[in-house]
Amino acid sequence: MNLSSAPIRVEVSAEQDLGTADAAGLDQILQALFQALRGLLADLPPEAQTASGLSRACGVERTTCQRVVSAVISPYPGLGLLEALPGPRGLRTLLEAIKAAGFTLSDGQGLSDCITRLDADIRRLGGSRSGLLRRIAGAAAAASGTPGKEDGSTRQRLFEASAELTGRWSDLWLASHVYTPGPSPDRLIQSRVHGLVGHRARPDAVPLTFHVFSTEARPEHSEEVGVYRSLVEGAPDAILRAFSTQPLPVVRSKEPGEHMVQTIDREPGAPEAEPIDLIFGMRGLMTHPASRPNRLEEVWALVNFPVRRMLFDVFLHRTLARQCLPGLDQHLWRPDFSTQVGERWQTRFAYPVRLELLSPGNARSDAYERYPLLLGLMFESGGLNPADYVGYRCDVTYPAWRTGYRMSFDFGGED
Repeated sequence: MNLSSAPIRVEVSAEQDLGTADAAGLDQILQALFQALRGLLADLPPEAQTASGLSRACGVERTTCQRVVSAVISPYPGLGLLEALPGPRGLRTLLEAIKAAGFTLSDGQGLSDCITRLDADIRRLGGSRSGLLRRIAGAAAAASGTPGKEDGSTRQRLFEASAELTGRWSDLWLASHVYTPGPSPDRLIQSRVHGLVGHRARPDAVPLTFHVFSTEARPEHSEEVGVYRSLVEGAPDAILRAFSTQPLPVVRSKEPGEHMVQTIDREPGAPEAEPIDLIFGMRGLMTHPASRPNRLEEVWALVNFPVRRMLFDVFLHRTLARQCLPGLDQHLWRPDFSTQVGERWQTRFAYPVRLELLSPGNARSDAYERYPLLLGLMFESGGLNPADYVGYRCDVTYPAWRTGYRMSFDFGGED
């Protein structure tokens, strides 16, 4: 098919709705462009598949790269793709810069043809990109064929069904991380607490395990990087006694690959029906994300078991917060997702997750009244001043079971 038809300019009323036939034709072009851009990103090396990495590799401004990468790693949004992407001129500039940088593309001509065809339809249907966007306002959801925004009732039904299936459920899943500059420019110190509040289980429940996840494999010949020790000295298996139910359960820990897996068993004789609180705290050394090929730090909260609410916070020292761009999304959990950074679009949910900005001073939550005390322990045990940190929060009611909520911090910028 020849996609390089000559542009035709017509006068179109900005108030006139886009007809069904025109919307279908535009949707077809956008789908072809979407797939071509995904192919483009897949052709690039992993270090050039993030917004900042792509910007460095081809010399195009980061905003343009951010819009393209964000659109490509998300599910196809229908006609909304027109607004998400840069205009045809920006797309052409990016394509030519990638070619000039010497990257081999499997179908560069196909992408060029898609851009040309989109430019023609923008002129024909709207006169300009902004004119066409006005015509299709409100039509993107219908054209995409996806249901409306999920209101939480579906997640609640999933919670109820999965609690019945697994025999385990909790009132709260808590995860909080603090990142501090390390002893050298290429190292950071990470403190973390995680655990369950109000956890209940039937006698026939599946085993309780925690997966403490990192996208960073432990470097060879390093005795410190990737090794996490108890936040409080002398705490067995990193359990925080002051925040956990007594008697303490039996914990068995092992570290296969990038995971620390903790298996939890009740102390013999402990009453099965009573809810328990179980909070862990640990601290370790990691490489600075800016020293990695993709310059990306991914922080995960994995919903192993059904919970009514999830509180997921990350605190960055201000010197670190100035160096990165934060993001938040939700993913299906698959066995190899720790190694597939460049393929996050395959598991990402379409519905957005809200990222809140906060400071340790206003980090209270009605989900857990003892949370300020827990944060205080995390900062005080490391000799840290909470005023030096910027916080990011994900607070979700009925987080979806067997999914992962990911905060990402892109350290790829020059400033």
